[in-house]
Amino acid sequence: MSDERLRVGIVGCGYQGGRLVEAIGLSDSLVVVACADPDDAAAAQLASTAGGASTHASTDDLLANADVDVVMVATPHHLLAEHSLKAIRAGKHVLAEKPCAVNEAEAAAIEQAAAEAGVCYMAGYSFRYLPGWQKVNALLAAGAVGEIVSVSGFFGMGPLSTGWMADPAYGGGPLLYLGSHLVDQVLWYIADEPVEVVADVRYRADTNADETATFQIRFARGAAAQCCVTQAADRFRNTLAIVGRAGYVTMQPCGFLDYEITVASSALPEYAEPLVLHPAAAGDPRNAKHLRQFADLTAAIRQGCQPSVTVADGRRVLRVLDAVVASGRSGRPVVI
Repeated sequence: MSDERLRVGIVGCGYQGGRLVEAIGLSDSLVVVACADPDDAAAAQLASTAGGASTHASTDDLLANADVDVVMVATPHHLLAEHSLKAIRAGKHVLAEKPCAVNEAEAAAIEQAAAEAGVCYMAGYSFRYLPGWQKVNALLAAGAVGEIVSVSGFFGMGPLSTGWMADPAYGGGPLLYLGSHLVDQVLWYIADEPVEVVADVRYRADTNADETATFQIRFARGAAAQCCVTQAADRFRNTLAIVGRAGYVTMQPCGFLDYEITVASSALPEYAEPLVLHPAAAGDPRNAKHLRQFADLTAAIRQGCQPSVTVADGRRVLRVLDAVVASGRSGRPVVI
């Protein structure tokens, strides 16, 4: 492909669609040319923000009447797979917001369709592109902790009481909204296949959505991850602790999507004594992570390969989350 900017169609003109458009406005490799949403006012407002993009009442209309290279799907969770499949089958490259689908079966259908169409598909786990998350990955790759023994992770936020995020019929609840990020983070860092999940899930009586889920993931080579995801916290918070045979790494928030990292290692001399690191991003961290994500996506499309975060990654996350729900309901371990 040429070096001209790739033309983007946005499907879903709510909050996350707006975040994508804002970040694309800072990119020199992408341009928004079309916006689709059944809410005409939302589509018109986002199209105006994007600088005069065309508006469409549906994905079908966008695909039929707008010349786009990439479709970015930012709908409520229960619609992610449906609209991703439409774009893929139309021969478009796709970036779909996490969790990509509501279960592994939907993700498997996306994986097959993308392979058959020969298009690039990016699972929208943009938190992987945060400086703090990337620094931890680099430390692990350098052998800072050696063989990972255990990971303990927490993702929490205040109550989800209104809108589609509160309603499990639309894929609402923190397990899909936040737990998908945490499970992706754990799978990325451990880099091994999960084999068993044991979970306890408590549900809200009013919305019927999951409120707090605690679960353990056992991995093929012996590592274990203990995770907690909740909407009963007083604020957004993400923490992680990784213990290995040669050291440890911890992540603590020191601002929104900003982390202090403590590392101690018997394998790397520079971390023989615990050291606190603060890999910060300039400007709004939401835009910074998306710009890195877009650079990855653009390079993959131009090179004819898949990006760093693939549909297979999204499918593995959903396999674990399916097992969390199943174990929570049965009260027994689930082998995956």
